[in-house]
Amino acid sequence: MMLGMATAEQPTAGWTVDLDTTPGRRQAQEEFVLHHADGTDERITLHDYARVYAVPGLYEEVVQRRLECASPATVAAALVEAAASEGRDPAELRTFDLGAGNGVVGEELRTRGVTVVAGADGIPEARDAAHRDRPGLYRHYLVGERLDVEQVTAMVRDDELTALVAAGAVGEGHVPVDSLAHLWDAFPPGSFLALTLAGGESDHDITDVEAMLEATSASAHRTRTLIRRSFRHRVSMAGNELTYLVLVAVKD
Repeated sequence: MMLGMATAEQPTAGWTVDLDTTPGRRQAQEEFVLHHADGTDERITLHDYARVYAVPGLYEEVVQRRLECASPATVAAALVEAAASEGRDPAELRTFDLGAGNGVVGEELRTRGVTVVAGADGIPEARDAAHRDRPGLYRHYLVGERLDVEQVTAMVRDDELTALVAAGAVGEGHVPVDSLAHLWDAFPPGSFLALTLAGGESDHDITDVEAMLEATSASAHRTRTLIRRSFRHRVSMAGNELTYLVLVAVKD
C-alpha cells in the first residue's frame, strides 16, 4: 500500500482506488490514485469531474461509498419533508436538478416519488455520464456554466416544473448565487427550492443565498424558508467530517 493512502476494496469494474489521505487539503485539492486493470496508475483530482465521470462507477465508488457523501439523499429527503409540511404529495413535484452530474441526486429524488424532468451541469461529460449511467432519468439535460434564462423559463413553463434542486452545486466555485436567483425567478408560485450549501453559519455562500431569499420578502411572491439545518455532508479524504447546510424554501 502506498504511504498516505487508503485502499479500496476491489470494484467489479476491475479497477481499484487509493485515496490520498494527506491532511490539510481543501475539497478542491483532494486527490486519489486510480489503479487500472491493465496495471497503470492515474492520479486524479476529485473535482476533475470530467475525468471522474468518464469512468463508469468511479464517482459512486469514491464520493458516495468511500467518502460517505450524504448530500444527494439529504436534499431529496428534505424536499419531500418540506412538501409534506405544505400538504403537497411528492408525486406532484416536477424537478429541475441543477448541478446534476451523472444523476445521483436525480436518482434519490425519483426513489422518493419525485418526478425528475430536467438536469443541468457545466460540463458535457456530466450529461454524457448521466445518459450512460441512468438512461431515461432526464427528459432534458442542459450544459453550460451560465444557463440561458429564457430557455430555462420556457422549459419551466412548458414542462410545468415546480422544484429547483441543487446539491452542493451553488457556491464553492460552482453556480453563482446571482445565477441561482435568475433561475429561481423562472419558477411559479408554489414551487420549492432545495439546496445543500457548504460551510458554517458565516460562510458567504450561505449568507448570500439567505440574502437572496430575504430580498423576496417585499415581492408579490416571497420565498419562505421551511427547512434549515446542518448535516454531515461527507468525510474528507483525511477523515475529517465536512458539515453542510440543507435549506428548503417555497415560493408563496
